[in-house]
Amino acid sequence: MLIDMDVTIAYKCFSCGTFDFTNINLFKLFLHHRVMSKCRCGGAKLEILEICKNEYKLTVPCIGCGSEHSLIIDREKLISKDITIFTCPITGIKQCFVGRDAVVREYVDNFEKELDIMIDDLGYENYFVNTQVMIDTLNKIHDIAEQGHLHCECGCDDIIVSLLRKSIYLKCPQCTGNKFIPAASNNDLKKTLQKVSIVLLEKKSKYNYQTKV
Repeated sequence: MLIDMDVTIAYKCFSCGTFDFTNINLFKLFLHHRVMSKCRCGGAKLEILEICKNEYKLTVPCIGCGSEHSLIIDREKLISKDITIFTCPITGIKQCFVGRDAVVREYVDNFEKELDIMIDDLGYENYFVNTQVMIDTLNKIHDIAEQGHLHCECGCDDIIVSLLRKSIYLKCPQCTGNKFIPAASNNDLKKTLQKVSIVLLEKKSKYNYQTKV
């Protein structure tokens, strides 16, 4: 009996917004113990690490909350199940799909169709004051986070991201640290693009940036 030891991991990149598909051979993972892969845009990456004989830890970016989640996967389930679906523990959005390549790709195709219908029903394109500014601002925040320069003054860097009509709300899950990033105009975007770090303060201030000198 031939056992297929290849699995595909799919997730929606929070930087470019497209689905990234990573194929992993479990035999190679057994030999090297760790596999890392980046999205084509270079803005998001996943890592799968063998933590014991029959378990792996998968660290994957999440489109739902804009952070990363660590998932524990059992080897037997990887081999026996056609697909395993993981959801964001904060938003409940489906964030990661793991399983046989053909099954994962078919599921993602159907999932994207569902998302398109949901976006149309919600009027997403008309929700933001300026949709393109919102997207570009979000991308900049993700770039800052990728460089390790987005964090709370308490030291936490696992920041929760929420999109509002005129701004992006950043919240620390460990304390009261928060910040609103204006994202309603090109002038807002111009200011954001000049920033190199964002620090959340443990008080309700509008926003505070550190700029290049």
